[in-house]
Amino acid sequence: MSFVLIPLFVSATLALASGTGILIWKPNRPVTLLAGAALLLLGLQQLGWARAISAIPFPDRGYWLDLSLICWLPVSLAWLFLSVTLGRDPDAKQALGWRAFVAAQAIVSIGMVAALHWFTPLERAVVSAETGEAVPVTTFGVAVLAMLLLNVSLMSANFESTYVALSARWRRAFSPAVLGIIFLFAWCLVFISSSILMGRISLWDVAKSSIAFAFLSIAMPLSLVRRRGVEATATAQLRPFYETLSFALGTGTLLLSVGIVQIAELSGWPVARTGWTVILCATLLGVAALTISGKFQLTLRRLLEPYLYTSRFDPEQVWGKLSHELDATTTREDLCRLIPERAAAITGVGPVTLFLEQNGSAEYIIAGTTIHPAPVERVGADEPLVRELKSSRHAVHLRGRPDDLGLIPIYVENAKQIAACEAACAVPLSDRGALMGFMLCGDPEYGREKLAGTLLLLEVVAQMVTTRLTSIRRGE
Repeated sequence: MSFVLIPLFVSATLALASGTGILIWKPNRPVTLLAGAALLLLGLQQLGWARAISAIPFPDRGYWLDLSLICWLPVSLAWLFLSVTLGRDPDAKQALGWRAFVAAQAIVSIGMVAALHWFTPLERAVVSAETGEAVPVTTFGVAVLAMLLLNVSLMSANFESTYVALSARWRRAFSPAVLGIIFLFAWCLVFISSSILMGRISLWDVAKSSIAFAFLSIAMPLSLVRRRGVEATATAQLRPFYETLSFALGTGTLLLSVGIVQIAELSGWPVARTGWTVILCATLLGVAALTISGKFQLTLRRLLEPYLYTSRFDPEQVWGKLSHELDATTTREDLCRLIPERAAAITGVGPVTLFLEQNGSAEYIIAGTTIHPAPVERVGADEPLVRELKSSRHAVHLRGRPDDLGLIPIYVENAKQIAACEAACAVPLSDRGALMGFMLCGDPEYGREKLAGTLLLLEVVAQMVTTRLTSIRRGE
């Protein structure tokens, strides 16, 4: 058992040293104060597990083990709060929502600590397993592990969303921290799901988790202090946490693990047999859905596009190239004349037609275009194209598969507008959930097969246009 304590002490020392170093070198920024506090809490948590494992031969082992497991929740909340603070606007509406969520979870965590008086997340007995000594998990303990996996998934999803929205320079500075978070997230998926499936927590697995914590303790100061990643600010639009790979993997693993346990209890099969059967069936269903469902393909493509195509352009350079020209416009008419030509020049697509909502009318009209003569088409606010842009908040391919049932209403009811504008995609101009307008854009000049990567660049341009339109509207 003494060998198990060594990695815990090493990771605790690294976390405490990193947290102290961040507080010493960068004490004047709220983000660095939060990062230092999160690392210090992580170090204390590792010391708590070392104390709990060393107390196993004595009668007080149950108290320390229960408390160490429960205290993982406030530590994960500190890291979750850090993930929604780095590189983001602290006054944004999303930030306020996350603060409320963290506060609610903090109250739940306090309630779980108080519930230790009546319930126990871990059994008092220590059993021998293939991986060494283990402690059985109760139903209360499964709830704690599920909440912990949810917090880690949300934390990783927010780091992922911030990383994708950063410019190329800040991505390089932020990459060590993101790698550390991904490594920790991957380990938590394995550790927590196996603990739920097996119904016990392996103490050796707890010790092995210190490897991920130690790597994160080294990566965070490297990104925040050495490379000044704490000064990074997201320039592109942040994608919601529920549209990230981390959240999809985390929630999928949690639901799959709990489902396997329930099916095993109902069927009487061993957990291993149930697990392999459910995973095989889920894989076959996933392959079938990917083959048949165009909607599923579209969702998967949206998850992967930021990692496949973002390296083709730097959002910061695009922002700098266009911001001066947009800021020079003083009226809505000047802005509408400028947008289509500049969007076509920056992204390489053509033609580009801008539709904006007409005041006092439930329809969108053409405000600017690169087509001569300009079309006179209108799109109603209740038509399929507008409904799709409002719900997805992302650019939409308008030349997809013919059997894509989700887009067939657009192909039919908006066929006239698509043909008149020679459109291959539609890019929304969304402001706080409201659709101010959209751009219908043609194919890239270097080939239709490059359209997927161009959509991300068009979304960056659309975000800048929306910001300027909102500013002009407020001025008027």
